[in-house]
Amino acid sequence: MNSNQVAKPWMRHFTFNGLSLQHRLPVLICILLCCIILTFSLASYFAVKNVLLEMGKKRLQTSTTQLGNLFGQSSKVWNTQLLQVAGHDSLKKCVLTGGTELNTETTEILARLKKDSTWIFVELVDKNNWPIAKTGNERVKAKLSLETVMSGLKLQAGESRVGKLYSSGDSLFFPIVAAVTEQKSVIGYVVVWRALITSPQALQQVTQLIGAGTSLYLGNRDGSLWTNLLRPIKGLLKSTKYSENFLQYSDSSNQTMIGAQQNITTTEWVVLVAFPRANMLEVATRFKNSIFITGGLLIGIGIVVTWLMSRNITRPLNELTAAVSQLAAGDYSEPVKLNRMDELGKLASAFNAMAEQIQSTQLQLENKVTERTTQLQTANKDLEAFSYSISHDLRAPLRAIIGFSSILEKDYLEQMEPEAKRLALRIKMNTIKMGHLIDDLLAFSKVAGNDIVKKEIHSMDMVNEIVNGLDTKDGVEWKIDVLPDIKGDANAMRQVWINLLSNAIKYSRNKEQPRIEIGASTVESHTTFYVKDNGVGFDPHYAHKLFKVFQRLHSTTEFEGTGVGLAIVEKIITKHGGKVWAEATEQKGAKFFFTIPAV
Repeated sequence: MNSNQVAKPWMRHFTFNGLSLQHRLPVLICILLCCIILTFSLASYFAVKNVLLEMGKKRLQTSTTQLGNLFGQSSKVWNTQLLQVAGHDSLKKCVLTGGTELNTETTEILARLKKDSTWIFVELVDKNNWPIAKTGNERVKAKLSLETVMSGLKLQAGESRVGKLYSSGDSLFFPIVAAVTEQKSVIGYVVVWRALITSPQALQQVTQLIGAGTSLYLGNRDGSLWTNLLRPIKGLLKSTKYSENFLQYSDSSNQTMIGAQQNITTTEWVVLVAFPRANMLEVATRFKNSIFITGGLLIGIGIVVTWLMSRNITRPLNELTAAVSQLAAGDYSEPVKLNRMDELGKLASAFNAMAEQIQSTQLQLENKVTERTTQLQTANKDLEAFSYSISHDLRAPLRAIIGFSSILEKDYLEQMEPEAKRLALRIKMNTIKMGHLIDDLLAFSKVAGNDIVKKEIHSMDMVNEIVNGLDTKDGVEWKIDVLPDIKGDANAMRQVWINLLSNAIKYSRNKEQPRIEIGASTVESHTTFYVKDNGVGFDPHYAHKLFKVFQRLHSTTEFEGTGVGLAIVEKIITKHGGKVWAEATEQKGAKFFFTIPAV
């Protein structure tokens, strides 16, 4: 199967060949508008989206930095206050004596650290974390491991630091630890446990100041605990993706959040501020929706306007088409009526002028055809008269010459001199040759004038019959392939085969073993026959002269003939709608081809 034929249906759908111009124009305009609007909408949307993301990230970074600095300042105040307490002489003496000199002043100093209810428990320990003095709620203290706290805080002399966040149920606690220093050596620690308590109202005020939908979290730097300042949160940063200084994660409601975090100085904490990605892109989403709504309206308006324009164009085109159809049918009575000043009006005027010219030309042509038909009939009558003259008037003198030559040869041959005998024989032979030439010319004229009557021809039977009837005393070797049946004029095709096979026998008779091959091949549009011999052949440069009347490539002394037989073959094949040609090499034979179109 032809690949072009397979591709045609798909190509027709792609190029809208099945649609009329009136429908195709709006469709093409719609596609063009869709492409333009979609391209610019997406480009604009992504540009706005990127700008909003950058602005949101900058605001996140600013808010996170400010909150980090705020928490850092608070932690610095706590650390400074605790360091002042840790530097009191009575606390140092108490630590150095292992608590044996614990006095009222030391107890009061520790008690004063409990400034409000968030300061839960205070204790004084030595450098080995052995408790020396304490005050506050020991039940809370029992749930918190001092060893765990101190293992993560490696304080140097004169340092104070806020420890990690810890949870006990829904309560959150964190330690503030200051080193008790004596002569630049750490001799103990003052540990203050505080509860992280924030009211929902205060938290809401802070987040609203940052932005609607903001989430604020505190967590340990190692990620062991996160809180929203109200309660502990487990698994906050699952499936987290980091990009530059920002992170993206899904919260408990599967909402995508974009956040920025910052470490808080002098603490083990990190602050995280996150915005919903949808909130950051809300303006971009509205922008996209408005663009697509506007684009849809523009496409609708464009389709309506294009439809009206296409009707304005196609209506006169339809009128022109109808007029062309009438013109093709031979009706010139209805001119195209278009009162327009544009190109279509000019086209209508040109068409009407063309129709008038065609009508006038047709009348002239009909007159010429009538005149030429009359001339042709006259010529045919003259040709018939000429053929009759050749057939009767010219043959009579020729028969007389042949008869007198035969009498002269019979009665007076012995009395003639040798030269006279030769001339008498030459006169008789040329007269006979003239008769053959007249017969061939009459046959050629008959072929040119007769009509072709096609019917079923059994080529194999016809060729075998002709071969069996030919004079093959010279011992020709025949090779005949299977020949297909064709549609053609039986008498004319018989003449073709007789002429080609007779030529093959004539021009191969001087070979020791004459050989003639007959074959055929069939394609969809035609059948090609060939006749091949191993005779004298001919110069291929003169192959174009073979099928012309009186054109010969060999002298009459070598091979007899009038030079009309192949011209008759060419005329018959041409009238059948085929063609004939030959291929040959001198002294290596010739191969003649002819084609017959399939019906």
